[in-house]
Amino acid sequence: MKSTVEKRFARTVLAASIAAIGITALPAAAADDEMRRLIRPDSQVEVGVGYVSDDSFKYGQYTGLTDQGAHLIGNVDLNRRNEANTHYFSLSGRNLGLDSRSLTIKGGEQGNFGLRLDYDQIPMFASDSFQSPYLGLGTNRLTVTGVADGTTAAGMTGLAANMRPYDIKTVRKGLGLGFTKELMRGWDVEMKYKREDKDGSKLTAAMMQAGSGGTRGAFIVPEPVNYTTDQYEALARYTGDKLQMQFGYYASLFKNENESLTWDSLFNAGTNNANLTGRYGLPPDNQFHQVNASGRYVISKTTNISGNLSFGRMTQNEMFLPYSTAGITGLPERFPTTPSLQGKVYTTNAGLRLNTKLMPKLSLTAGLRYDDRDNKTPISQFAYITGDRNHPTAQPTAANNLLRTNMPLDITKQSAYADLDYHLTSATTVKLGYDFHQVRHNYEPTTGDKEHTVKTEVRHRFGDMVSGSASYAYSDRKASDYNGAAPLASTYTAAYLATLAGGTTGRTYPWLEAPGLRKYFLADRQRDKIGGSLNVAPTDRIDLQFGAHYMRDKYPDTAIGLTKASNWIASFDATLQATDALSGNFFASIDQYKTDQTGAHLSSTANVTQAELGTIPASNLGVTTLSDRTVTVGMGLRYKPQRKYEVGGNLTHSSSKGRTGFNVGSALTPVGQLPDLVSKVNRLEMFGSYFVRKDVKVNLKYAYERYRSADWAWDAPLTLTSVASVPGTNQTSPNYNVHFVGVSVAYQF
Repeated sequence: MKSTVEKRFARTVLAASIAAIGITALPAAAADDEMRRLIRPDSQVEVGVGYVSDDSFKYGQYTGLTDQGAHLIGNVDLNRRNEANTHYFSLSGRNLGLDSRSLTIKGGEQGNFGLRLDYDQIPMFASDSFQSPYLGLGTNRLTVTGVADGTTAAGMTGLAANMRPYDIKTVRKGLGLGFTKELMRGWDVEMKYKREDKDGSKLTAAMMQAGSGGTRGAFIVPEPVNYTTDQYEALARYTGDKLQMQFGYYASLFKNENESLTWDSLFNAGTNNANLTGRYGLPPDNQFHQVNASGRYVISKTTNISGNLSFGRMTQNEMFLPYSTAGITGLPERFPTTPSLQGKVYTTNAGLRLNTKLMPKLSLTAGLRYDDRDNKTPISQFAYITGDRNHPTAQPTAANNLLRTNMPLDITKQSAYADLDYHLTSATTVKLGYDFHQVRHNYEPTTGDKEHTVKTEVRHRFGDMVSGSASYAYSDRKASDYNGAAPLASTYTAAYLATLAGGTTGRTYPWLEAPGLRKYFLADRQRDKIGGSLNVAPTDRIDLQFGAHYMRDKYPDTAIGLTKASNWIASFDATLQATDALSGNFFASIDQYKTDQTGAHLSSTANVTQAELGTIPASNLGVTTLSDRTVTVGMGLRYKPQRKYEVGGNLTHSSSKGRTGFNVGSALTPVGQLPDLVSKVNRLEMFGSYFVRKDVKVNLKYAYERYRSADWAWDAPLTLTSVASVPGTNQTSPNYNVHFVGVSVAYQF
């Protein structure tokens, strides 16, 4: 009996010892697996089928999931490393069965050289409800048959019967090559090239001014997109213990296969306007070249300095289009004085940044920035033709308004900033900062402006579970004296401006200026920004984050134009790790933006004088209020036990509403409120994975998305003929209900 008990006890001790050895060996095995994955990353191939329940451009706007039916699910990650040396190869592909596919191939020898090949494709499906009466949609020549000319859209007989559907979309395809080479003594070089082709069409307004005896109007038409952009970049880098430097060259060459867009006009009724066609130039070929340098130097353990410097040149020299497509007699032959713009702009960018610790508890970050655009485009004279089929009654001269000059805009921006961080206690940090920004330019209502900003922030840790911050910034922008007429006046000759001085209308410029009218980006502005955040972690498994931000802009010297704007954002995020297997998250945010813009209306049987514009009564003023509000709410769950499967889901809701309100003076006709601009999207997503084997996984996914939108610019009661001078397109705001189901198998090796 004693012997039996001893044998059983010995076996129990042995089993316990073996189990203990196994337990202690597991972390080492896991560490070995992790190290192996770093040295020899896993490869994976995923293949499957996805199904979309309905057609919708909006649903698949940037993914390509626009058509009902099945599509290929294809993803690949292939990684190979040679155990005998440092050679490597990788291939990564995403969305290979969609129009949003991408593929990257890399290879080389670690520490010596590397090669890279990239391909990516990005679609943009804009509208599948657009219609047009034109033939040749998508090309640079639009013709029309079966529709009678008219002075208004309602007078164009046959318009509705000849509307044809056409999809508005573009696709961008990029192919890139890269090469890197490690040199000696800390140097390496890199060369990159990318060609990007963009094809398709986008909507634009084809406008016409028929001239004397005719009418004006516009058609919404597809503008052909056939762009090619070649980008070149060469870099040389040095990395040392204290010094890092980079020198580079970059070039971007843009080419448009279409010089212009020509269309038949239906606004042809009237004298001298038969068979009129319109034409306008498309984006011209252009180039940008830049040399640049940047670096960082560690002065001491507590101080480092960094900077950058670049010089660039932009050029554009496309030939000008003729004044008209029609055989108009009497067109000026001497103007323009050059057959092309000969556009040339030199750019200079520089920056300097200092980081230092002044004292153990006090650190400083300070810097300077400089940005200059020196426009060397020649100033040339151009003839001004008032209509697309106007027969000039006079030739341009220095004394009339038919001779104009271009305005090559120069702009220089200079900035300086300094931020102090002081650790008041081990739990509290106070930040004080100052920013200065100055802009100088020409051919604008002002010669420039200066802006000063002071800011402060306090960050505090309330123990181990709670931390938060509060910040405030005040900015004051002061512009130089404002002259709204100056830019336009600079396009006329001095001789012509002299003829206006002292006229019976009191005009001294080609148009009258309301003294209180300001462009908001050039006007005096006062800005307040307040922000706060709170992070709460009551346990190791719960994390809560709260945030709120408010901004207010005031334009004290603006009587007509944008007078004030405000924006506030509130957000909440929560993450929960209920167990090692179950986790979840919840988030919500509200974003609201509001602006007030004041306008004025004057009507008189006689010309309004400059003096009258200076004393506009309040009864002739009106305020337009625009507000946009977006609400987003979502939650997600994921369950991943230490077994063969994983399941989860996400539910999100987002809605936005844009509202326009009017408040007009007593002398003006009351204006009704426009319909709200609305968009709402609800999305439910469920997913699951099951490991058939250690290296084979089956993925399942289901998604439902419901989208609703309303835009009064497109939707009923708007019709083809609602706007007399702009025929409609039958385009509607997108709405859809789409289900998606996907099944795929992933093999890991």
